[in-house]
Amino acid sequence: MSKFYHFIHKILFWTIGLFVFLFPLFTLFKMGFEVEGGFGIANFTGIFESPRTLQAIGNTFIIAFGATAISVAVGFLYALIVAYTNIRFKRLVELLGILPYIIPGYVVTLSWTALFAGNSPVNTFLRENGLPVINMYSLGGIILVLGISNAALVYLNIVDILCKVPQEQEWASRIAGYHMKETLRNINFRTVLPAIVSGIILAFLSSIDNFAITATLGSPAGINVLSTYIYEKAIGFGPASFNQAAVLSIILSLIAFGGIALQWWVLRKSVIMEAARPDYEPRILLAKGKRRLVEILSVTTLLLVNIVPLLVMFLSSLQVGYSRSLFDISTMKLDNYRFILETPNMYKGFLTSFGLTVVAILIGILVSVWVMYYKQRHDQRATLPIELGAALTYSTPGIVLALSMIFYWSKVPNVYGTMRILLIAYVTRYILLLLRGSNTALLGVTIELEEAASVSGSKTFEKWRRIIIPIIKNQIFSSSFLVFTGAFTELTLSSLLAAADAKTVGLTIFNLQTGGDNNIAQAYSVMLTLFILAIVLIRNHFERRNRTND
Repeated sequence: MSKFYHFIHKILFWTIGLFVFLFPLFTLFKMGFEVEGGFGIANFTGIFESPRTLQAIGNTFIIAFGATAISVAVGFLYALIVAYTNIRFKRLVELLGILPYIIPGYVVTLSWTALFAGNSPVNTFLRENGLPVINMYSLGGIILVLGISNAALVYLNIVDILCKVPQEQEWASRIAGYHMKETLRNINFRTVLPAIVSGIILAFLSSIDNFAITATLGSPAGINVLSTYIYEKAIGFGPASFNQAAVLSIILSLIAFGGIALQWWVLRKSVIMEAARPDYEPRILLAKGKRRLVEILSVTTLLLVNIVPLLVMFLSSLQVGYSRSLFDISTMKLDNYRFILETPNMYKGFLTSFGLTVVAILIGILVSVWVMYYKQRHDQRATLPIELGAALTYSTPGIVLALSMIFYWSKVPNVYGTMRILLIAYVTRYILLLLRGSNTALLGVTIELEEAASVSGSKTFEKWRRIIIPIIKNQIFSSSFLVFTGAFTELTLSSLLAAADAKTVGLTIFNLQTGGDNNIAQAYSVMLTLFILAIVLIRNHFERRNRTND
């Protein structure tokens, strides 16, 4: 390749990395220090003069620590049960456990508010027996729902690493006279400690980044956290509203990047076990009675926590108007579903999200494969601007990224207030997943394969069509699925960036609920949940078929 070819690529990488990924974040940072006549810290001192700022910061930490404690306890316990015990129905336990990770947070929230609504069986029973009813619009409610939603993050981060701990180490410990509990504590838990710490930090970062759950449950109760406080300032009208929102965004970003830095510091000397093969053989052999007890408790608990709220939400979605009981069959109708399907403004959000997500994935795939192919074949350092920018935009809290998009792209004609800014936001937010997937996929394409194709007379197009694409397609598909589940159901970016006539599916449900149309919001959530589960089943089907063909 000519020097000019490589020069053009480096210019493109730096241009995209700076102007698409890094400059929006820099613009937000600069906005926080802009004051009349120049730069200063007046915005910081002004925002801290309000007692609501300290209250929002305090609530953010209280909720994050409380939710993380629940996530770690639940996620680690189920990872241990699935990885090490001899229980049956492990696939069912895993599916039920990761369900809140697949379903959007605002849908999970709606299901829990339906479970503990004023006319729900639970609160009706408590009220009739003179007991205090359960109020989900509280700090405790937010912590509970966030903790359950993020437990799957901890589980997924730990379960495979637990299976990769060599059983030989355990046998040596048992031969040395240690009991199983001592072996688990001294061998297994120490080995997977980095993964546990990583899961803790991921759950914490997800909690401080969350907007949907905190806004849905916190705002009606006057409970502000940094993400909702930023949103309030961003949509407010005042001479310094945007500057104050920028200051709050900087504070939230510092907390998030502090967590990421802590994660790096903890993991910097840890032993990476990615290459080890997982061993799924049971290591804790429970007696028949104990095994059945663990099976019953595990499945029953997960059904109560993750399925029952969804079933109650479905029953509530069939109600038209207010009913004293969710089980009153006479008030159950399909009117809410009919209204959604017959009203263009309702299903338009679904189509908007689907179209934006598909286009964002296609753009992300093209850019990612191009960037990672150049990195592996020509220059590993040249792609650093894009990789660094993608890592920053993915790590930045969603509400902060949305605000940076407003400040930066509002200066570019025909971007802000259109679908283009949402598309740019989706690509910059989620392209890191496709970059990683493309890098992993292209590692399977050796230079010898390409050379053999060239020697046989294949042109560049034929080489990609017949060799490279068939090899990388499965990994690209898996990465695209992760992007789809994140972008299609997201709420944080669209809450600030969506135009008035371009509502996404998340924003449609959020607006319905905050507007008091709970039953319609629940019907919409049921339809969305069924669609997501169908996508998951289709994905699993293709993965099984690909494994069979391989």
